[in-house]
Amino acid sequence: MAALVLMACTITLPYLTRRVIDDVLNGQQQDALLPLVIAVIVVGVVRAIFALMRRIMAGYVSLAVEFDLRDMVFAHLQRLSFGYFDRMPVGQLMSRATSDLQTVRFFLGYGLIFLFMHVFTLVFVTVVLLLINVPLTILALLMGPALALVAVRSSKRTHPVLVDVQQKEADVTQTAEESIAGIRVVKAFGQEVAQADRFSVRASAEFSRSMDAARLQSFYQSLMGFLPVVGVSVVIAVGGVLTINGVLTLGEFVQFYLYLSLLVFPFRSIGMLIGNAQRAAASGQRVFEILDTEPEIVEPAVPVPLPADGGGAVHIEGVTFGYDPDRPVLRDINLDIPAGRVVAIIGATGSGKSTITQLIPRFYDPQHGRVLLDGVDVRDAALDDVRRAVGMVGQEPFLFSDTVRANIAFGRPEATDEEVFLAARRAQADSFIRALPEGYDTVVGERGFTLSGGQRQRIAIARAFLVDPRVLVLDEATASVDASTEREISRALQQVMEGRTTIIIAHRLSTISLADEIVLVDDGRIADRGTHDDLFARSPLYREIHDQGLARPDELVARDA
Repeated sequence: MAALVLMACTITLPYLTRRVIDDVLNGQQQDALLPLVIAVIVVGVVRAIFALMRRIMAGYVSLAVEFDLRDMVFAHLQRLSFGYFDRMPVGQLMSRATSDLQTVRFFLGYGLIFLFMHVFTLVFVTVVLLLINVPLTILALLMGPALALVAVRSSKRTHPVLVDVQQKEADVTQTAEESIAGIRVVKAFGQEVAQADRFSVRASAEFSRSMDAARLQSFYQSLMGFLPVVGVSVVIAVGGVLTINGVLTLGEFVQFYLYLSLLVFPFRSIGMLIGNAQRAAASGQRVFEILDTEPEIVEPAVPVPLPADGGGAVHIEGVTFGYDPDRPVLRDINLDIPAGRVVAIIGATGSGKSTITQLIPRFYDPQHGRVLLDGVDVRDAALDDVRRAVGMVGQEPFLFSDTVRANIAFGRPEATDEEVFLAARRAQADSFIRALPEGYDTVVGERGFTLSGGQRQRIAIARAFLVDPRVLVLDEATASVDASTEREISRALQQVMEGRTTIIIAHRLSTISLADEIVLVDDGRIADRGTHDDLFARSPLYREIHDQGLARPDELVARDA
């Protein structure tokens, strides 16, 4: 509405100018000068007011579009499966969620409004010009087909280059994100110069491609800016002759020229709008690649509830799985873990130990077979129910840049302070947390790097304790702590594992000794299972792992002692 009023005021001014020239300056209606001047002032004031309103509304629409798109992208990213993030670098996602969205926002918020205004101007002004003089209008509009041809050519040549520019920009973002996130590794190995060179190569590639795009856009925009000038020059020449010969009055000629001037900016802006549209299309394509990606793990249409009295029994039946379906990591796995059982899974690196535990909370779905939790196929249960039933503590705990309290309560934000304190005490974390500058309200740095590895691990264990899962998965959960702290955590784990199904993946015997049974995995298959004595007696593979430093026999019986 504001744009319409603004354009109506803009179009009215040439008409008032013609009235001043033909009616007042020729001496026919000298008393009309004051009303016409007042009318020009009023139209100018109204135009200024609605221009302000249009800019405010355009800014609101632009920011609202970006806000909605950003929310949509982030919410959709939360729904996507682990497999998607395995394939897509973080830097690429960050680039699409920031710079690409801003490009789309700018065009949708401003470009479309200007496009609408230009179309309105072209149509309305063309009608007015035809009413003034048809032949002169046709002559003026002859530049239209030439501009259309140039615009089409510009689109075909520029669009693929702009798509590549956005990709190169994402590569730069990815390199920066990796270097900053891994700054400790970079500095530890003295690779600052190498990383700077790597970044420079990516940035140079982005710069070079951006210059290609800039050259193309400059050429075509300049050409599209020049063609209207040629058309105006022709019109001035022909119109001047018509005015001298009396076909047009001076006021009509000035009015025609002013209206034609109104067409010059829309025609010259076509190039800029096409360039912005192409860049927005390239960015939109990258954004909608995210939004169009369907989650690999989907909720069942009618979820089957997990038994309320379930104890966390896990049954893996005939499971074959590979992150790449053509390269299976697990092959026909069959594994029963009764409720309340503590099982340690050991094997060589890459044998598939951690992958087994990734299937229980349904981070991935197997290509063949099924995984049951308390008798329910996890694919038939609601994802939230399954994820709440399985607590995970990994080898590299992730902490958010938030308070210690918030990190522990991440899985249960509604938990009381007493529940948080209890979880911390059970994870042997309460004492060091209270020694922090602000205790439980201390804000840890990004990823918790202001804490030691052992401290981060104990906070992660407390976080898992707090959700009180049916199944607790400890994937090298004590790998980052010293022997003394490990003994404390092991004592806490014994209490927490009481009556709870626990799956331990470990290479340290003090942790494995907590298990009731050991499962030996080799090359994606269950090679054997049993107690240490059983496996040591009958499994050459287990003896080999043992002899390579997995454990000492006296540690294996530490629990019984």
